Amino acid sequence: MSRDPRYQKLLNSKRWHEVKAYVKRRAGGLCERCRREGIEAGVPGGFLTPGVDCHHIIPVESANPDIPGEMERLAYDVNNIELLCVACHIKTHEELRSHYAETVKERKEMKRRGFLQRNDPNYKPINDNNNGKNV
Repeated sequence: MSRDPRYQKLLNSKRWHEVKAYVKRRAGGLCERCRREGIEAGVPGGFLTPGVDCHHIIPVESANPDIPGEMERLAYDVNNIELLCVACHIKTHEELRSHYAETVKERKEMKRRGFLQRNDPNYKPINDNNNGKNV
């Protein structure tokens, strides 16, 4: 969970507790990811695992600070929240971190190449046959 005081304030609000209760009712108290994955695996009705954590699909902290009310919109939008069991919540955040780390690595590499292209007259991008990206 975030340590951002604005996010903490949202999660301590009466409105958040009402939204969370609604999401739990909507999901019937069951983990929405387990149900989805179970249905995809051919299990009628999906896997029935109790849901305990409300997860924001689009992270609240990703809100643009220049847009007033954007953080609140993401926090309280019931279409941006899913009920997850503890295992799925952990797995979801691991996937988010993995994707984030990969994205950061790619951006750093693009910046490095751009810097070399602008500042090194001898730099020539080489096509890497393993993944088709210039290195």
